[in-house]
Amino acid sequence: MTPFFKKNVDRRSRAAMVDFLQGHCRYDTLRSWNRLTSYANNIKIHRLGLSSEQDDKAYQILGVDYWDDISSPVDDFTLEHDHRYTMALNGRSDGYLVLHESALELTGHLSYCPNCVQRNFKKVPPEAYQDNNETVIAREILNSQNAWHPGVYLGQPAIQALSLSDEEKLPLIVRLKTALQDCSASDACGVCHQPRHNFSVPPSRLRVIGKSIDQDEDFAADDGWSMAALRDRVELVCAFDAACDAVRSNFIALLEDYAVVEVTHYRPVQVKTLVAHAA
Repeated sequence: MTPFFKKNVDRRSRAAMVDFLQGHCRYDTLRSWNRLTSYANNIKIHRLGLSSEQDDKAYQILGVDYWDDISSPVDDFTLEHDHRYTMALNGRSDGYLVLHESALELTGHLSYCPNCVQRNFKKVPPEAYQDNNETVIAREILNSQNAWHPGVYLGQPAIQALSLSDEEKLPLIVRLKTALQDCSASDACGVCHQPRHNFSVPPSRLRVIGKSIDQDEDFAADDGWSMAALRDRVELVCAFDAACDAVRSNFIALLEDYAVVEVTHYRPVQVKTLVAHAA
C-alpha cells in the first residue's frame, strides 16, 4: 500500500532533514496542561484518506473494541527499538498516535500460580535440601520469614537439637539465609492455595515515559546536531511514521474483511425461588 504518513527524506541534505523534523505533526505526550509534546500522527477517521464507503463503515465500527486487532505494528516498532521507544494513543477520542520514550522494568514478581495465574513477590522454597540439618534450619528460617540475625537461630530448640556444634551450624544458617532470602514459607498460592511455580525468567513490563521528544529543539544550530545524529533521528521518526501506516493499513483491512452486527448476549441472573420438600 502507498505510504500515507511516511515521507521520503533526503538523508544527504541537512536542510531536508531539519525541515522534516521541524515540520512533523506533534501532539501532547500526557495532558495538554503539561505542555509536553512529541512526534505524532493524526489517526482520526476523517484524516485517514478513506473512501466514502470505508468512511461510512469506519464510523459504524467506532462502538467496537478493535484496537487489539490492528495494533501489532506498535509492538513490532517497540521490539525493533529495544523497548527504548514505543507508540501510544492520546487525545480525547484517542485520535493521535504519539512517539514516546520507554523502558522495560521488572515487575518484581518471582513466582506464579498455574491454576489461577496469580503472581507472587516471593519465590517457592526448595523442595529438598542436602540433609536433615539443612532441612531443619531452612524450616526455622522460612517460618520466621528470614527476619532474625543468624545468631538468634542458634537458640531455637529445633536447631539446638541438631548434632552439630554452633561453629558448624552458624555457616549453614548464614548460607541458607542468603539462599532463602526471597522465599515464602510454602509454595501455596495466596488465592487458590494451589502450588506455585517460580518464574524461569522474571517478568517485566513496558514503562511509557511521558516526557517530550525534541520539543523546541533547534536542529539547525551549528553547534547542535551532527549529520549522523540528524540521520538517526530521521530514521526513528520515519520508522514511527511507517508503523502508523501499518496500523492504518490494518484498520482498512478490518473495514474490508468484517461487518458490524448487533448481537444480544444473555447473562445468567441468580434469583430466589421456592422448592417443595421431597416427599
